[in-house]
Amino acid sequence: MNKYKLEDFLKDVLAKHQSTFKVTSYDIKNNHYLCSDTVTNPVFDFDSYVEANFEHRKLPASPDAIYIGDKKLYFVEFKNQKAKDIDPIQMKSKFTSGTTILQDLLKDFTARDNQYYFCVVHKDNETNNWYKNVEVNVPKFDLAELNDELGGFYDKIFTRELQFYKDNFPHLRC
Repeated sequence: MNKYKLEDFLKDVLAKHQSTFKVTSYDIKNNHYLCSDTVTNPVFDFDSYVEANFEHRKLPASPDAIYIGDKKLYFVEFKNQKAKDIDPIQMKSKFTSGTTILQDLLKDFTARDNQYYFCVVHKDNETNNWYKNVEVNVPKFDLAELNDELGGFYDKIFTRELQFYKDNFPHLRC
């Protein structure tokens, strides 16, 4: 296990949970994929990791996926809902317990020049462009405050509609 390169370090731990953004964005309730990307790699199914490593009766809430870029880790939660319809209590729970699990996974990881991002990807809103631009810099669900409580683990928190990710991450094929 390489304890200096983020991708190698986590690939060892998460190898059995390799996946795609398409699979990890699947909404069982509505039988719908929020993202159709099957080529971006490496993506790991974090829900699958949690299910395999925690007791089912006490299964913690967790985000859907981890994507590892060049010295960047994206912790991703897909919500097939508009932002206003997302349960903030559930989102805070996923953020807190998922971050705690991730920090535990990384406790033996040595290199510290990586960046960590928490991304909530939700259904596109039907709002005018002025409102979209106003809400851009405001993380929803009090996640910025929770991040502070967790020691400022994440360098940036995105709580944005799917189109934002399509526009700002050109390699993403959602």
